[in-house]
Amino acid sequence: MRVLIATSSRHGSTREIGQWLSSSLTDALQNSGVSATVEVSDAADVDSIAEYDAAIIGSAVYMGRWLRGARSLVARQQPELETRPVWLFSSGPIGAAGKPSAPSAMDKASWAVEHRVFGGKFDLSTLSWFERLVVRLIRADEGDDRSRDEIEGWARSIGATLAESEPTVPTLP
Repeated sequence: MRVLIATSSRHGSTREIGQWLSSSLTDALQNSGVSATVEVSDAADVDSIAEYDAAIIGSAVYMGRWLRGARSLVARQQPELETRPVWLFSSGPIGAAGKPSAPSAMDKASWAVEHRVFGGKFDLSTLSWFERLVVRLIRADEGDDRSRDEIEGWARSIGATLAESEPTVPTLP
């Protein structure tokens, strides 16, 4: 089984979520006896998902929208996405327990198994001068609202779902 985790990240925290998902998903599948390869890529670098059996696509959320790389991947690969299990995640809200203020367009992706929203990370030191100016205007606070336990738990549940649909690899005595 081949699983793609494609992320769009402006400052690296969503990419880090992708790495956490990969590690936990790989462990979950191996523990279930499923031979799997889990690959993490930048969404903008993915030309096709045809060679994958399942996909997890995630993006940082800015101004209520996914980043262009993830939106473009979904638009380009829509027919393929509808033929395999796909999970979506958004990352970016800070405060308010990581809940977005408005529904995402990805909430309407009826072909997805699930769309999960994780809290984001906001580190002033990673921002451009323009982003720092905007932050001062809106008086946003720094913080990291990502829950690694929640993210890894979600990966384990995805692994359980995939393992149910995949024949197991026999173990040698």
